[in-house]
Amino acid sequence: MRTHDDSSSVPSRLLSFCNLPHVESSSNPRLVAFDLETTGVDAFFDRPVSFGFVERGSEGGFLEVGGLVNPGVAIPPGAASIHGITDVMVRDAPLLADAIELIAESILEVWRANGAIVGMNVAYDLTMVNSVLVHFGLAPLLPVGPVLDILIIDRHFDRWRRGSRRLSDLCTFYGVRLDDAHAAVDDARASLLVLEEQFRRFDELRDLAVDVWNENLGQWYRDWLANFSAYLEKRGELPIGRGRYSWPVHMFDSQI
Repeated sequence: MRTHDDSSSVPSRLLSFCNLPHVESSSNPRLVAFDLETTGVDAFFDRPVSFGFVERGSEGGFLEVGGLVNPGVAIPPGAASIHGITDVMVRDAPLLADAIELIAESILEVWRANGAIVGMNVAYDLTMVNSVLVHFGLAPLLPVGPVLDILIIDRHFDRWRRGSRRLSDLCTFYGVRLDDAHAAVDDARASLLVLEEQFRRFDELRDLAVDVWNENLGQWYRDWLANFSAYLEKRGELPIGRGRYSWPVHMFDSQI
């Protein structure tokens, strides 16, 4: 991934994260896949322990950047058992307060260039980035630019397919190799490859203009969420809160 143009806005000790040369992206618009590994499943209160950005380069292959993050809290054993990242591994990693600035700036740089952030259930990752920024008194992740979520796309175009829809499942279905599940860079790369296959398979997706990506995917997501919420209510469970309908960055119900 290209480093952002204004490197003076990011602490110099973090520039080692951006270890790829300045290049032109092979996609138009630029498509950059993003993933976090975290301390848990709560996008508002858990914290990143690693990140990954991946895009295709103009000369073939992938441009990848990623790193560990010290979240400032203990990594629960359950989370560590999934992604393999332990407290010892992040002990000397950049602190979250510093790393989140680079992560957010990298996302915003893509959007400023009219590119899109790609991911699997990527609202979770973007919501966590935004939550950490707010926690540290930094500017929120605004303005939001184009986002392409392979899970939303898959649910929309193949609504009635049975079975799980984890990233590994989507990789199997779309014929994509997933080298190391729950490693941020590998998951991001797999998401990008799945998206490329979805563009090949679905004419409607391919024909959408960039400036309506968020409008369409947001509506597809809210339609699915409303149906899922109704299903939960039929089972006697609470409906999904209003804040979850905000996409691609979720909000607290009290903010709606």
